[in-house]
Amino acid sequence: MMENVMTRGKVVDYRSAPLTPMGAGVHMAAITGADGTKMQADYLRLDPGARFDGCVPVGSDQYFFILSGDAVIAQRGQPGHAMKYGFFALVEEGFEYVLTSAVPCELLSVVAPPPGDPSSMPGFKGGVKIVSMHNMPVESFPESKKQRIYLVGKAAVGSERAHGMIVKYVADTETTLHMHPDCESLFVFLEGATQLTVDGERKVGTFGHAAFFPCGNKHALHGMPGNSYFLEFHIPHQYTTVR
Repeated sequence: MMENVMTRGKVVDYRSAPLTPMGAGVHMAAITGADGTKMQADYLRLDPGARFDGCVPVGSDQYFFILSGDAVIAQRGQPGHAMKYGFFALVEEGFEYVLTSAVPCELLSVVAPPPGDPSSMPGFKGGVKIVSMHNMPVESFPESKKQRIYLVGKAAVGSERAHGMIVKYVADTETTLHMHPDCESLFVFLEGATQLTVDGERKVGTFGHAAFFPCGNKHALHGMPGNSYFLEFHIPHQYTTVR
């Protein structure tokens, strides 16, 4: 049975959304909000000198991607890992972490599955792991005019809770209308412009925008002049595509 088939997709301008204080110099805007049943995605803005203490829910993975600026993430009581734009952090369930920043910093946070809905699927193991889109292997798909950098998934890090990657489009890349009856999809736009079909309407995703599609929602993506890069998550890792 399909889930949430009547729920609409949405494009969120998260940098202009109302911010909620989350700690010393830390502000949050929801991306998925109550619409996310398989993931919780949020935008975090850190002021200079900010500190954010968190703990990954049992049964979930948590992922952070640096959208701008610099930050340090550490497992509580352990040395920190410096991160800048394009760095991706994976944090194991049950681990306490600390995020700090000496300069303004913007991050994406994704919890899969969301708090309160623990998964029996194998998750990431390894405490805190940092990877960078700048030195990860790039897989090319000439027939579909795409490139991918895999960040999280069963093959990449042993987690079956999410499939996450960086995707590069060129001007004539075309991902035709499709839906996933058994997973939620999130696109966070990093560079360039990507056109989307959201509930039958054409929209454009650029930096500062995220698109979220619940299970069963039809959507499409189209290249525009110039190259574009975006983060793409499907949660959970195993899913079906229907065109």
